[in-house]
Amino acid sequence: MKKISKITLWVLFAISILLTILYFLNLNGTKLDAWTYTYLNWAYVMIGLAIVLIILLPILTIKQRSIRLKPLLITLAIAIVLVGGAYLLAPGTPITLATGTVVEGSVVKITDTALYLTYILVIFSGIAIVGGSVYNALRKN
Repeated sequence: MKKISKITLWVLFAISILLTILYFLNLNGTKLDAWTYTYLNWAYVMIGLAIVLIILLPILTIKQRSIRLKPLLITLAIAIVLVGGAYLLAPGTPITLATGTVVEGSVVKITDTALYLTYILVIFSGIAIVGGSVYNALRKN
């Protein structure tokens, strides 16, 4: 099982790098809209895959470990609050692409939500890294 997940991780990583390189190589090209949509669709696939795995993996590994319901429900509630908060913060204002095409509607709202959620999680991880380092430094003395 570990081999499959490692291979899957590297394949998804390679696809992401390839799409990023192709996107930046075509910045001055005539098919910028198509590459932008491809890049955004890949981001949607990755977000959807992450959500599905977050829900499915605990269910699939239920026999291998003992599950305490309270921490699981707290984690689920925190995830719902974070995603809901990011959705409420996301403005969803229309975007004008380089070709003059205007993109609006739910696509922009979901993209803004994913960006805001990324910002929130990066901030929390930075706080956790710094806080953990300070805690470990103070605990050793």
